[in-house]
Amino acid sequence: MYSSAQKTKELRFPAASLYKDPVSDIIRNDAAHAQAWRRRYQAAIIELDPAKLLKRIAEARGTILGRIEDSSPKEAADPEQVALCNALEMLTTLRTIAEREISEQRTGT
Repeated sequence: MYSSAQKTKELRFPAASLYKDPVSDIIRNDAAHAQAWRRRYQAAIIELDPAKLLKRIAEARGTILGRIEDSSPKEAADPEQVALCNALEMLTTLRTIAEREISEQRTGT
């Protein structure tokens, strides 16, 4: 299981280490709810256990979608909104990886 978790980590982190985290540049320090979605997103990004990852992804997605719903339509071009959409895309990719990993564990492949 460790080797497959390591493999999952390798799939996620090489690209992430090459790019600067745009989220940290745009989060307003006075917005506690913005910090909440960022913390949950980061928790999902660093989780190695596929089963726990699915839970963290669900939590992060819920917080991100809530943040998007709380925003007004005129904020659509706001850098935070772009980061929220990017985070949702990454979480979708991570969910696919975690589901594949869980399936491989169950079938023993």
